[in-house]
Amino acid sequence: MTAVLDRVPGAGGLGGLSKKAKATLAVAGLVLGYALLYVLPGTGDLLRDKAPYGVLFIGTVQGTTTALLAMGLILIYRTNRFVNFSYAAMGALPGAFALGLHLEQGLPFFAALALAVVIGVGVGFVTELLIRRFKGASRLILTVASIGLAQIFGVLSLLANKAIGFISLAGGFTIPLDVRFTLDVKTMTGDEILIIAVVPAVIAGLAWFLLKTDAGVAIRAAAENEDRALLLGIPVYKLGRIVWMIAGGLAALTYVLQAPSSGVSPSVVSAGPAVLLPALAAAVVARLESLPMAFAAGIGLGILDQLVRWNGTGSPSITTMFFLAVILIALLLQRASLSRAMNSESAAFSSEGVIKPVPLELRHLPEIRIAKVVMTLGVLALLVFVPLSWGPSNQLLAAIAMVWSMVAVSLVILTGWGGHISLGQFAIAGMGGLLAGNVLQRGDIDYFVVLTGAGLVGALTALVVGLPALRIRGLFLAVSTLAFAVALNSYVLNRDNFSSIIPGDVTRPVLWERWDLERGYPMYALCLALLLLSVLAARSVRGTRAGRVIIATRDNERAADSASVPTTRIKLAAFLVAGTIAGIAGALHVTILHGLNQGTYSPEMSLEVFSTAVIGGLSSVSGAIGGVLLFQWLGSITALGEIRQLISGAGLLIVLLVFPGGLAQLAANVRDRFLRRIAERHDILVPSLVADKRVDEEDEGEDENLLRGALGGEDDEPTTTAHDELVGSAR
Repeated sequence: MTAVLDRVPGAGGLGGLSKKAKATLAVAGLVLGYALLYVLPGTGDLLRDKAPYGVLFIGTVQGTTTALLAMGLILIYRTNRFVNFSYAAMGALPGAFALGLHLEQGLPFFAALALAVVIGVGVGFVTELLIRRFKGASRLILTVASIGLAQIFGVLSLLANKAIGFISLAGGFTIPLDVRFTLDVKTMTGDEILIIAVVPAVIAGLAWFLLKTDAGVAIRAAAENEDRALLLGIPVYKLGRIVWMIAGGLAALTYVLQAPSSGVSPSVVSAGPAVLLPALAAAVVARLESLPMAFAAGIGLGILDQLVRWNGTGSPSITTMFFLAVILIALLLQRASLSRAMNSESAAFSSEGVIKPVPLELRHLPEIRIAKVVMTLGVLALLVFVPLSWGPSNQLLAAIAMVWSMVAVSLVILTGWGGHISLGQFAIAGMGGLLAGNVLQRGDIDYFVVLTGAGLVGALTALVVGLPALRIRGLFLAVSTLAFAVALNSYVLNRDNFSSIIPGDVTRPVLWERWDLERGYPMYALCLALLLLSVLAARSVRGTRAGRVIIATRDNERAADSASVPTTRIKLAAFLVAGTIAGIAGALHVTILHGLNQGTYSPEMSLEVFSTAVIGGLSSVSGAIGGVLLFQWLGSITALGEIRQLISGAGLLIVLLVFPGGLAQLAANVRDRFLRRIAERHDILVPSLVADKRVDEEDEGEDENLLRGALGGEDDEPTTTAHDELVGSAR
């Protein structure tokens, strides 16, 4: 009898039930449990006071819009295997434009809703065409490309709304649906009624498409195994285009449904990371694969948000801290499945377009030494003497540019060499600035001690935020660091929450009783000196065994594990060094600004410094600094306005597509031509300079000499793979 029962689904317990049945029972149990507790004496009074069912219902309604956004993220991830950070911008571009036509030009609301969805489908189509250009690139490259797309869409949204005269900030507004009723302690208005009417229908339609239609089944099959789908003759790329179009429509629909309560911001790039954060949290809880779980997670986060607002637990921005906690916990709990997914993808982001150093065979030549000395001294002379002729305001702007450059150096260590994408590096700097500002404002402590403390805080912050990266590679660190950047800016640096710890009047100290940092040039000179020290520290790390192992681990972590390399310790070292540099940069920044506030370290700053460093060349310290300084200079040209961000986003896409090594790769190509001429003049064979040149048929007799040179004699620089270098370092 026992054997028979074991074969009966559900017999002998819940183990035989399907996942869908278990989820249904769990939801039903929660609802019944709440209902029972709600009517009990004592407990019911507490629930009616702290969690009335009207608030829960509103949270459920609002959470469905978050769920829609999360489902769009998952659709794109399952078909393309990357996190699309431009997804919120894809919805804001058509959504804000259509609502602008409604609010400023008198277009009926429901016509604007339909127009937004149609344009959103078109935006999804165009986005797919752009993303397809990166076919064959690593998934982390695609993730970075989506950041550039977010910047482009944000600027296009702003320009489109200016064209129709919609340039002022619009808060919540009333939609032409005059239906309302009271549910417990809450009154349901037209915007909630619209969500109740639209979202279930959309989800039912999406479920029918994916489960019942041939195209939907093919999309699911391609998401499970793209290679097998191609072998079976499934038009994977056409189906992928359909997914992008559906996702674009969902993003636009979500934006319009949320706008009556959350408002529209046409005067700024409104699709910031804060809009995407709740959907990212729901998608991560769903392991970026389960649409039903994403729907449930979105509702749960919506209920959480409404409970916080109802109970008045500080500012509503505290929900960003909950979202950050949800993301970190979910990543750590799901590390096994997420790590397997990442291991099946390409290697780290910066393994493409690596800038090679000057070959060892040529470094001793006088031309090379003289050129290196002249270039170094020339750059230093420009940085030291040219700002002397500037006014104090321009000198302080140059000091801020040095701070941005220090943050870029920290990104080179963490992302360029370590392979971990950090989209919250300025938030780490903000933690160092927060400490420095409080110490400078409240105590007479040596400034260099303050800088040291800020560096330690930055290192600790980088370590805590980067904990998921110790077990999960690549793009998932981008999610956690972006969530941290949003939480810091929205909650921690909000004077409504922590007015006592937000320094607003920081006096710049006097160094050695001579250098008054209140003057522009001494402040600039200090920032320049610390930038140079950061560069020296980064180059020192790169030249050590630990630095070589960091890069080798980035390129092949499995080989590192098999060679018994302490990968965890190496990752920790990269996080600590990068966090220290960022923390010191934050201390300098708060000193320059005389304080900090909400917006001083906005998430958009972290995205911008990352983008400009990639354009310059994230695997090269000088390249990353050059890219940041170039766009800081462009930012000083007021005539560019928002076009600067458009240039940044488009430049990022072009660089990733054509020159993965950034502008530094272009400079390295020019340098290599010069080096080839030097080598030919001295009759020196340099395999690393000629290995990529096509050998003509009549020169095939020289292959043996070339191979002998590549294998290396005593005077040759050995050519090693990342795996060989890693194994040698481990020994």
